[in-house]
Amino acid sequence: MPALTIRKQRFWKLLGKELKDEELLNLLHDLGLDVEEFTEDYFRVEYNPNRPDYSSPVGIARAAKGLLGIEMGLPRYRLYPPKTFIEVDPRLKDVRPYVVCAIVRGLKLGIEELEELIAMQEDLHWILGRDRRKVAIGLHDLNAVKPPFRYVAARGDEYEFVPLGDYIPMTLDEILEKHEKGVKYAHILKGKPYYPLIVDSKNQVLSFPPIINARLTELSESTRDMFIDITGTDLDALMKTLNILTTTLADMGGKIECVRVKYRRKTLKTPNYEVKRWRLRVKYVNEVLGLELSAGAIAKALRKMRYGVKIEGNKLLVTPPPYRVDVMHEIDLVEDVAMGVGYASLKPKQPETLTYGRLHPDTILEDSVREIMIGLGFTEIMNFTLTNIEDEYQKMHVNPHPHIKLKNPVSAEYSILRTWMLPSAMKTLSMNVKSLYPQKVFEIGDVIHPDEGKPEKAVRRIKMAAISCHSNSSYSEMKSIVEELLKNLMITGWALKPHDAMPFIEGRAAEIIWKDKIIGFFGEIHPAVLTEWGITMPAAALELDLTEIKELSARKP
Repeated sequence: MPALTIRKQRFWKLLGKELKDEELLNLLHDLGLDVEEFTEDYFRVEYNPNRPDYSSPVGIARAAKGLLGIEMGLPRYRLYPPKTFIEVDPRLKDVRPYVVCAIVRGLKLGIEELEELIAMQEDLHWILGRDRRKVAIGLHDLNAVKPPFRYVAARGDEYEFVPLGDYIPMTLDEILEKHEKGVKYAHILKGKPYYPLIVDSKNQVLSFPPIINARLTELSESTRDMFIDITGTDLDALMKTLNILTTTLADMGGKIECVRVKYRRKTLKTPNYEVKRWRLRVKYVNEVLGLELSAGAIAKALRKMRYGVKIEGNKLLVTPPPYRVDVMHEIDLVEDVAMGVGYASLKPKQPETLTYGRLHPDTILEDSVREIMIGLGFTEIMNFTLTNIEDEYQKMHVNPHPHIKLKNPVSAEYSILRTWMLPSAMKTLSMNVKSLYPQKVFEIGDVIHPDEGKPEKAVRRIKMAAISCHSNSSYSEMKSIVEELLKNLMITGWALKPHDAMPFIEGRAAEIIWKDKIIGFFGEIHPAVLTEWGITMPAAALELDLTEIKELSARKP
């Protein structure tokens, strides 16, 4: 959880009034903040990453004004028309394709404000930027450069400049090899044919995103006009980040001026404060909160949370401020209604109908299988549902199944959702090759398959995989495990069918057929697969589709 330390005097200045300690603590709680430290001079709070607008004292004070009734309703921000532009090099399409910009004029920055901006920048890098991979922010003293700007694709030795915090000019390659920030973030640009660079009309370097800014444009207390560049791989995330930054600077007294961003086939004007309007049903709010609020009471609560609200019969037309990038569903508005009404006013109520919980049928089946496998001498393991193409298919010597890819994976190791269980169990064995044998492990878990017929475009299934790895492991051993497992699950009338396919040895594997459906397969792992995983012992493996077993068990004879 990101945290923020705020001096009380700074907060009183932003808020426009002073509060007693008890009032301040209650206010912070009502804003959904977790107070870590509270002293006579300052307080330290943690905020949820889904509220990146809380990444500065200005953002928290802005929200607090609404709850206190100092300023209610939708904040109004004026965007001044663009006077300059930035031109985007099309060669950056496969490197770091997007950039958005803004100019902020008339700022008065002290040491405290500069420190807040730097801390906010780093929090946004983490929350929205995936540690600069998805979004990287550059803040520059506009008076040190001459517009217009260019976002260019550069070779490693084509430009040199003095990086922030240094005194000696360095090429881009030298920065990546020697500079502290270059070494830390070089992996983001690894393997790219070009490096992204932002230069002005004099060809002076402002920024080498996502690595470091130039010392030329370093912010100081004398900075009055600021140029903001945000680069990355997700245009929507860039626009959201720019909206949070510029609205914060507007609340600090700056005037926000747009910049035209010229791509090869289109031109954008950024920032853009147009937001989606929501229709919120009064009935839905009351059903979720268990209250009987009128449309007027709901509208008042939302205005305290800094929304624009218009009542339309039994619905409300709700307009979020441009910095509220977390609103994605009606339920987000309902949560803010609860905050606007005040958590303290929500009284607990005894349920009108007494009900008793019970285990889900999936859990009952999982527990039964778990107990049987432990009784058969296997040890349970647990792996991630996220995996990668190499582990899931290449090392198993099978063609990729239809699978779901992550749009923005944190790392290449976790880029897809698994579709079967055996690779996860094989990975566990590969990490324990120096442990004593025999090794007998099993795992029960989720696999995910694409399904266009579902609203989520995917379906979850529960499967179980087991592997026995020792010098005498064999098809016969695993067949006996299958027989015992199915007998204890009260499954009768099943049959075997040859399964001559990887990852098993031909003639040493079988499919399990029950009620004309394949419910699993087992066999001896092929030596080529064992070699891929670095396993030197023979292994026999089993995989069962527990979801299929549950569905077939429920089917009438």
